[in-house]
Amino acid sequence: MLAASKVPLEPDALQRLWAFHQLLHRRNTDGDLTRLRAFETMVSLHYVDCLLVARKLAPKLTALAGPLLDIGTGAGFPGMPIKIALPELDVILCEMRARRVTFLEEAIATVGLPGVRAWHQTVGESFPEAIGGIITRAFEKLPITLHRVRRIVPVGGLAVFCKGPNCQEEIDEAVAQLGKGWQLEDDLQYRIPLTTHDRRLVVFRRLADPTDVVQRRPRQVSSESNEAWKRWSELLTGKGIRKHGLALLGGSKLVPEVLRTMPHVCVELLVPEQLDALPAEAPADLPVSVLPKKLLAPLDVAGTGGPLVVVRAPKPQPWAGTLQGCVLAVPFQDPENVGAVLRTAAALGADEVVLLQDAASPFHPKAIRAGGLAALHLTLWTGTTLGEVAARVTAQGGQVVALSAEGTPLPGYVFPSDFLLVPGQEGQGLPAELRTQSVAIPMREGHESLNGAAATAIALYAWQASALQNSSE
Repeated sequence: MLAASKVPLEPDALQRLWAFHQLLHRRNTDGDLTRLRAFETMVSLHYVDCLLVARKLAPKLTALAGPLLDIGTGAGFPGMPIKIALPELDVILCEMRARRVTFLEEAIATVGLPGVRAWHQTVGESFPEAIGGIITRAFEKLPITLHRVRRIVPVGGLAVFCKGPNCQEEIDEAVAQLGKGWQLEDDLQYRIPLTTHDRRLVVFRRLADPTDVVQRRPRQVSSESNEAWKRWSELLTGKGIRKHGLALLGGSKLVPEVLRTMPHVCVELLVPEQLDALPAEAPADLPVSVLPKKLLAPLDVAGTGGPLVVVRAPKPQPWAGTLQGCVLAVPFQDPENVGAVLRTAAALGADEVVLLQDAASPFHPKAIRAGGLAALHLTLWTGTTLGEVAARVTAQGGQVVALSAEGTPLPGYVFPSDFLLVPGQEGQGLPAELRTQSVAIPMREGHESLNGAAATAIALYAWQASALQNSSE
């Protein structure tokens, strides 16, 4: 029957298969090992079918970098006939039912081939040793199995499925859902010789997926005593940001954006446990650290629950007082106000910003939450006090435009071509010497002031509008 099916075996292999069959026949008295009892049916649907797999895939199976793991092998199918046909291939027969494992161990001893063993375990997302690929005749859907073994099949490894003919929907679903991590390599349709049974042999190859967390070989951080975690926690303060020259950035929009548009500033990706896929935008060489929720949550000020990016936070240099267009002075101590005003400055064309000595860090997590990536797009300088910075500009012949309710009403105000825009400080307002050269935003009676960031946004809009009008004229 094997010869007629064009899967003949060498004499010693045929003797091993016959010994295996005799043991299976003796031990299968209650049909618990296999429901197939008739001799011809067992030969065609068990032995021939499995040997066809060995014949069709021999070069790929013998080239695996580790053992072939037969998941749900039952009484040893397809793993045992494949091992008999390809004795150089290492095979692990994985079965969860104890009685069948006992039979498999006896069968392995009877066949007498090295490099095959039984494993009493259910295969999930982990397996205690390295393998080269998996094979299964189980009835679980293709995408489910591929997802389940994605962490144990290495890059370049195989997932082989012995299926019936009507599995196209499963294949399409697997390709659509898991195409980044798996490539459909073979889809072989055939009929078992001397029968009317159609079969389908589907082979997927594990890809090098840059978004796969496990493939990145991430660093595991599990304790608050970890030096890396201590450093990241210091980035929640302006002092820590200045000390390390780093900042934390989170958010479902900001993280992909910085990874895509500014990969050169990205230092590391921090991801929660159980995350299957990294952001698609993550550079292939970006280090990854995996943290449990209890360690990631304190770093995730925005409460996104998703990945965080550690980015370089450039240290601003002292400002020399040079004016070109609108240079914005930022005195705000509230990081949210700093972030908001930087976002407005970047949007309206004030590309240079002087951070006064009491200003909050532009890379504080709250500032980044309000300002997005603005701090990374602007040219940032450091300055001393508001009065000293303004005095330097005036001493060099430059012009200062301050915001104060006592100043000239903003509508119709003609901005200088180059100037330093100075909003009032939170609580303190403007020094007296600056109020004489200020502009005012008209407000309803009974209202004395606006939020500093909001007032700055209105002034920048008015400046940009007047600049556009002048250029059109």
